[in-house]
Amino acid sequence: MKVFESQNIVIERDDELKCLIQNWKGFASSERFREGIQKSIDLFKDKKLNKILSNTKDFGMVKKEDTEWVNSYSMPLLIKDGLKYMAFVVPSNVFSQMSVENFKKQSEGPVEIRYFDDVSKAKEWMAELP
Repeated sequence: MKVFESQNIVIERDDELKCLIQNWKGFASSERFREGIQKSIDLFKDKKLNKILSNTKDFGMVKKEDTEWVNSYSMPLLIKDGLKYMAFVVPSNVFSQMSVENFKKQSEGPVEIRYFDDVSKAKEWMAELP
């Protein structure tokens, strides 16, 4: 079910998977990117979910300082609110892949993160999880 939409992100909630799904598109300014992340935090907290699927297949590059912000600001909040699993559907664009790599290098902690090339594969993995 779609719960939010803006120029660069459509956020869905899948209650069966206990998952918030971020569908990113285009290139987002820092302000729009952070707005999408903040909306994700708010929706995640309100619904008592434990997984996030971030579909970045059609998303542009994210600035390094924004991926650092995600790791230092949003990940601790999401973990506090119950995030246990995260799946990324990675873009085929080499420049956009660098953004995911920046996130990957900085991510550590109790969240199990997996990377996929297809949304259906990410959902299959999530369906196997508690």
